[in-house]
Amino acid sequence: MSFAEAADLLSWTGLLLLALVAARLGRRVRALEARVPELGLPAGARAPALDRLRVGRDGPALLLFLSSGCGACPVVLDEALSIAAAGTSVPMHAVFPDEALPMRGREHLVQVHTGERSLLADYRVPSTPFAVLVASGRVRRAEPIRSPDVLRELAVPNSP
Repeated sequence: MSFAEAADLLSWTGLLLLALVAARLGRRVRALEARVPELGLPAGARAPALDRLRVGRDGPALLLFLSSGCGACPVVLDEALSIAAAGTSVPMHAVFPDEALPMRGREHLVQVHTGERSLLADYRVPSTPFAVLVASGRVRRAEPIRSPDVLRELAVPNSP
C-alpha cells in the first residue's frame, strides 16, 4: 500500500468516526432537551386556580409571579403599578410565594396574593419575575419578564 492510499484510508476512517461521534452527541442532546421542562404552561392549557385568585373566567388577566427575594421584581412591580394607574391595562394580579413587596399605597391598582408557593409549581414558573396572560380560563402566553416592553406588551391590549 502506498503512502497516498494509506493517507486516504486513514482520512476516511477518521471521517467515519467523526460522523459516529456527531450522531451519538445529537442523540444525547435530544435526550437532554426532552428532560428539560417548558417555561410556564403552554398556550392553550387550562389555567389553574383562577377561582382562588378571583380571576374572571371570560376576560383577560395578567398574573405577575414576583418574589420578595428577587432583585428585579421591585422594578417590575413599579412598572406594573404605573401601567395599571394609566387605566389601559388588563386586570393584574401580583402573586407572591411569600410576603408581598411594598407598594407604597398603590395596592388598589393590582390584586395581591401572598403565600402562593404552590401556584408557582402549578404554572411551571421557573423563576421570578414571570408573567402569565390568561383569557377565557386558558393560558395565552407565559414568559419571563426581561424588560418593561415585555410587561407592557402583555398588560396593555394592542400595545406595540
